Order: sequence, then structure tokens, then C-alpha cells
Amino acid sequence: MFSRGRDKWEALCTICKAGTYVSVANKGCGDLETHIVTAKHRDAVRGGEGSSKLTDFFVQPGKTEDAAHAAEGAFAFHTVKHHHSYRSMDCTSALLKRTFTDSANVKKFSSARTKTEAIVYGVLAPHSVDTTLEALQDIPYLGIATDGSNHGAVKIFPIMVQYFDWKQGGVQSKLIEVKDTPDETAETIAQYLIETLRKNQLTEKCIAFTGDNCNTNFGGVRRDEGGRNVFANLKRILQNKTLIGVGCPAHILNNCVHHGADTLDVEIENILFKIYQYFHIYTVHTESLKEYCEFVDIQYRTLLSHTKTRWLSLFPGIHRLLQMFPALKAFFLSQEKPPVAIKKFFENEFSEIYLWHMHSLMIVFHEHIEDMEKENNSVVEVSNILHSVHNVLQERKENNFMSIKVKELLAQKRKDGHDQDCNQFCAAVNGLYTACLQYLDKWMTPMAEFSPFMWMDLSETPDWNDVETCIKYLREKGVQTDDVKCFDQFTNLKKFAERSNSDGEFKGKQVHRMWTEYFERAKTVQNHSELLKIAQFVFALPSHNANVERVFSLMQSQWTKERNQLSVDSVKGLLLVQYNFKNITCKDFHAYLLNDRKLLGKISSSAKYAWAEKEGTEEDD
Repeated sequence: MFSRGRDKWEALCTICKAGTYVSVANKGCGDLETHIVTAKHRDAVRGGEGSSKLTDFFVQPGKTEDAAHAAEGAFAFHTVKHHHSYRSMDCTSALLKRTFTDSANVKKFSSARTKTEAIVYGVLAPHSVDTTLEALQDIPYLGIATDGSNHGAVKIFPIMVQYFDWKQGGVQSKLIEVKDTPDETAETIAQYLIETLRKNQLTEKCIAFTGDNCNTNFGGVRRDEGGRNVFANLKRILQNKTLIGVGCPAHILNNCVHHGADTLDVEIENILFKIYQYFHIYTVHTESLKEYCEFVDIQYRTLLSHTKTRWLSLFPGIHRLLQMFPALKAFFLSQEKPPVAIKKFFENEFSEIYLWHMHSLMIVFHEHIEDMEKENNSVVEVSNILHSVHNVLQERKENNFMSIKVKELLAQKRKDGHDQDCNQFCAAVNGLYTACLQYLDKWMTPMAEFSPFMWMDLSETPDWNDVETCIKYLREKGVQTDDVKCFDQFTNLKKFAERSNSDGEFKGKQVHRMWTEYFERAKTVQNHSELLKIAQFVFALPSHNANVERVFSLMQSQWTKERNQLSVDSVKGLLLVQYNFKNITCKDFHAYLLNDRKLLGKISSSAKYAWAEKEGTEEDD
């Protein structure tokens, strides 16, 4: 409020101005207090509050512009993160200016739909790929995965890479490309993968390909390497004889259930679908069912859909059907012309028993598939899960296991004189277990290739013989490991594992996080260099294709009926940002932008519009 006066005892009042000096030679601060309560000073204060300063009408360059560009980037990220339409930024931009009129940053903020989309596709999406490629410069191995999904007449193929970077927390899964292809042939898919690897200079680092277990990808369980499948084409064109093919184990478990269910007399999956469709869009059917629920005194619950391509939908579908079974049975058997298949199902005295048995079986598969689909699982973990399912099924078959509920229902049927039908049911149960085991035995065979790595789960103190077997396997794949150095490093690992075995929190971690913790505790890279080579190879192997399915889920959330005119390139930008920055909040992303002047420069540059000029894309309301 005061600035330097004419001598050391005076101060100029910047509020009163007009040459108003206050001397503090007599009373010191008391002189200042006396001046503040004068009428002239109070009038000057009131006048200053009611007028605007000239600087309020101008925005200072420098930090304010950086802050505005960071805000534009953060709001673009926020739009993608929360599945908002680009059109919403027309309103957001105007609303911010109207709401925060005293903010210098908002005065510089100008990012409606066109600019927001340009920031996403022209800046943030390429940046997400660039950061991945930069990280991969120091990473020797990666695995690649893809799958296809239809959006209308367009077939979309995302390409993902997986690698191990202990400095960044362990296994990293990143999306590097999204493209539509003219067809789904093995040659087209393989060529697309190779072009992407070569464009990003990743060909020499690629050690594995992962996809679902369809013939297009692998040519069947025997891995027809001389055929025309994707895996065979990759090996042939890349001239990489050591390329590893990893079929999706979650897909194996899902198909195993279907294979076993097909042996039963009752088509449970088909019935689930038909019952759901009967009530799905027909309010009159649903209201009538609610009356039957009241009559049999059970709570009405919405029926659940199931399709064979949804790995986790069968168990909740069966569970809901059992909850509603008395009402559904009474409803359909009272209809004049119900669907024939549904009528036969409820007329069958053993339908409910089949449902209860499948329910007990699906508990095993559902829990194991959920455990298997964790984002950063390794081939070590998924192999253990497959063996766990196999062991459970083997025990059930040997003991002809049936739940107590099933046994109680069977006992009642025997009392009612249905001994022969009960015996047939018991035989069907045994056949179900046999079919599941045979399917698993066949499709688990390719997973046996990863047996040299099973010691890496550190569930027990590792043995050098196991590590030596692992080193020999890697040498066959062209990975040279110094066994002498590795042995010395192994002794440290052994001590680490022995100390950690009593730590329950450590034992509950994913395998890659156990190894990340070990590398973090090592004093220097020389203390774990050879073990790191092993870890980087093993954890670069994608253990399933569920991460690609996660990208498809994101795609469905973004590419909706309301946003049906998005181009493939625009969707690509959305997916790259959404997936590659999935672990960062909008608030943290804003801070991230503020610390990257180069990225802020790209947000402010007009070069970000170049892609839109070529594509000419628009988004409807």
C-alpha cells in the first residue's frame, strides 16, 4: 500500500496517490494508522474497489499461456477419460468463460470440439505412443497381441505390446496402433502386424505373438507352422524361427465349459439365451412374470443374458435362473403357446438338477477366469491357474462329485421312482468331467513350453537346477545368459526368496511385482543383470488376450450410437489416450502437462490440425 517517499522517514500512499506522503518521523507506525482512518484515504479505498485496472483487460504472456494450454490439454484428456462427446466442449469452453470471469487462464482458454479433437488425435495420442517407444529403447524384448472386432461393416484391429520395465513398476501393456482392415485373412493380419513393428523399429525386439486360439491365428492346437495362419506367416516373413505363439488361456477355459456342456441332454446355454430374449423387450411378459413371483413368494429379479463370446456371463446367468426357477417354471407351463424348447426344458424333471450341477461347476471356472484375466499376469501365473482347474476337475471326476443340493434333489427323485433317470444323470456328470478334462489336456499342451519358468513364481525357494534349465531354454531362443554370473546373482535371489516367504503381503503380489521388488532392492544392476535378462524375456510374453478385449470395451464406450460418425482415425486417438494413460487421473495429467513445455508447445501449435484436414471427420450430436 505504501512505496518509497522523498526521504527515509516518508512513504507515498499508493491508494491516495496525488502526491500524498505520510511521515513516520514522529510516531512511527502510529502515523500510518492515523492516515489510514482519514476521510481522504477511505474515499480512495472505496473508489479503487469500484474500478477495474487496465491490466485486467490484458493477459500477461509466459506462464499464463502455458497454464491455458495445459488447461486445454487437461480438458481434452478429461473429455476422453470420461467418455464425453467432443461437442460437449462447445458448451464447456463457453461456460468456463462465463463462470470464471476473473481468471486470466480462462480468458486464454479456447478449446471447443474441433480443437479438442485435434489435441487428442494430433498431440496426446501420438505422445502416448512416443513415450512407449522411448521406454522401449532400453528394453530388449516385447510381445505383440491383436484381435478383431466389428463395428458395423468396419473390422477394427488394435495392436498391443507388452514388456517388462521394473523401474516403472513391472509389466507394461501399451496400445500402439488401431486400424481397420479390408478383410480378416491370416495374410492381411500378419502383414499389418509386421508393418507396425517395422514402422516403429520393433521387429528385432518381438519374441512372441498372442491371439485367441482360432485357426486363423494358430492353425489349431498343433500350431501348424507350415500353414497360412497368422503365427506361421509372422515366423516366415520375419524369418524368426524362435518366435513364440501364446494362445489365450482364458479362451481355453471358456471353450472348455462350452465343450463340456455340449455333452449334456439339457442345452443350458441355449435355454438361458431364449428365456432372456422372451422377456428382454416385452413388458407384458415381464409384468406377468412378476405376478408369478408374488404367487410363489420369491423376489423378482431381472434375467441376465449370456453369449458364448462373453467369458464371464454363464455363471451369473445360471445363478439368476436358479433364483427365479419356481416362478419361471410356473409361468411357462401355464402359457398356451410358449416356445417349444423352453416348454420342454421346464417339463423335464431333471432340468433344475442340471442347473444346480452346472452352477457348482461354473463356480470353479468363473473364479479361475477372473483370476486369469488380471491385466499384468504372466505365463507363469496362467499356467498355474490352468493346472489348478485341471486338478479340481480330476478330483471331481475321481470322486464323482456332486453338491449336497444336487444329491438332495436326486434322492427325492429316487423316492419318486426315477432311479433310471437318476443313473443317467450320474453318468452325464461323469461324462461332463471327462469331456472338460480331455479338452484341457489337448489345449494345455502348447502351454507346456513355459514349464522352465515355473520356478519364477517364488512360491518356494528357487533351485539352481531349475534356473539352469531356464538358461538352456533361453539360449535356444537366442538369448545369451552368463551362467557363471547368474549363479552368483542367484544366491542373492535365494536369500531374498527365503526372507520373503514369511511375508504374506509379498506372497499375495503378482509375480512380476515380486521380481520388481527384488530388482528395486538390489544395490546395482551388476547384482542382477543376468536374472534381469530372464525376467525381461518371460514377462514380455503376453499371458492372455484379455487386454485386447479391454480395448474393445473402451471402443464400445466411445463409439456409441450417439457418436456414430466418428472416423476410425478419431476412434484411434480416443483409444490410444484412454488406454495408455489409464492409470493417471485428470488432475495428475494437468500437472503432467505443466511439466512438459515441449508438449504444451504442440498443444498451442496449428500443426495438430493436419490430420483433420486430411480426414475431414465430423461428429454428430
